[in-house]
Amino acid sequence: MTEAPTVAKNLCGSPATAEEAVEQAPRESGLYAWWAPPGLLPRVSGPAHPSADGLELLYIGLAQNLRARVVGNHFRGPTGSSTLRRALVALLMTSESYTTRWTRTRVVPVDADEARLSEWMREHLRVTWAPHPEPQTVESAVIKALGPPLNQRDNKAHPLYETISAARAAYRASAGPRPQPTE
Repeated sequence: MTEAPTVAKNLCGSPATAEEAVEQAPRESGLYAWWAPPGLLPRVSGPAHPSADGLELLYIGLAQNLRARVVGNHFRGPTGSSTLRRALVALLMTSESYTTRWTRTRVVPVDADEARLSEWMREHLRVTWAPHPEPQTVESAVIKALGPPLNQRDNKAHPLYETISAARAAYRASAGPRPQPTE
């Protein structure tokens, strides 16, 4: 079984575009990492990619099917099922003028802004992945080793934890009070 240092090293491999991820991401379990140009997100910076100039780490996640998670849930949406997308909308609310609404359980961008976020991600973000048969067993150690700023769970010691938490709270409040269920 691959241990956390090997997974972390693999996540620092050559980043793929959305188009490349569609073709190359495996349909097996593992972890993935999102990379962006420095300064892309207001008030957020992450560790520099060790070999790809001009990229910094934003987020690490796990998946039972890397291709489905990276391509289907992140590059295409919906935001309601993606912690990464919710964090991005929270941080880009003002600069991208996103508008939000309530679903039955979560605040999400309106449909047009879901599409704009997907396009923004395809244009700006890159992704790496590392297959692993039990990604949940190494996720915390990999997050601790690499220090992605957008991860909240298992990352409370990160210097940007409070900044990200505040942005996410403002995002949740942006759609107004939660509607009461109708009978």
